[in-house]
Amino acid sequence: MRFVVILKQIPDDSIKKEYQDVDQLNDSDKNVIKEALDLRDRYGGTVDVIGFGPLSAEDVMKETLTYGIDDAFLISDSQFADMDVSQVAKIVAAVIKKLGPYDLVLCGRQAIDGDSAHMASMTSCALEIPLIAYSDEITEMKDGSVFATCMGDQMAYKVEAKTPAMILSIREKNSFPSVPDIMKTYDGTYKTKILTNEDLNFSVTKRKVTQLRKYEVKSSKQQKLVMIGGKDEEEKAAQILQLLKQKSVI
Repeated sequence: MRFVVILKQIPDDSIKKEYQDVDQLNDSDKNVIKEALDLRDRYGGTVDVIGFGPLSAEDVMKETLTYGIDDAFLISDSQFADMDVSQVAKIVAAVIKKLGPYDLVLCGRQAIDGDSAHMASMTSCALEIPLIAYSDEITEMKDGSVFATCMGDQMAYKVEAKTPAMILSIREKNSFPSVPDIMKTYDGTYKTKILTNEDLNFSVTKRKVTQLRKYEVKSSKQQKLVMIGGKDEEEKAAQILQLLKQKSVI
């Protein structure tokens, strides 16, 4: 079987002061990579990783090699700078199609910079494959299907999907490269492959992120209930409309 892990996009230099650990591989990414390697141990095959970002992100890709992955690919091109998550997802999907086919595509929940948590859903849409969201554990793969335990708001539930499929993993297990993996990987050269638009010939309308909205922390104070009264439904509706306007909902 063939597995591929999508690494989170690396923030640029302008916001590195806000995120001191961006030049290292995030723990969530390590967990997903380790999960893919565990699947390779169980079912055989290969594990690749794909990253998207500036050339400086190659250091992160090199770190993945110490885990014993098979190939690391970095999508890096000035034409792809400052793109929103929907465009990044399309480009990553194009690379997956070019390098594939893969049985499973895995990624973490969200990136440290955009924090959109949309990469998995948009990439699976571009690939036209099913998405298993909030997977805590992939329990089995057989007969062209993948089975996983997913976490809901109040309970865990089991999900089945046909492969190829996208896994949005929230696995939280300690995972560090073993000495045998490090020794096996390091041979004086690195296998990171840089992919530019010359390799992809990808045509995309360039839409940059032009506005960010800062979310305010909700007050912990209990909201006061408002009772709606009136002699008929029309009068009650008018009161609700006025209340929504006062709260700037509409």
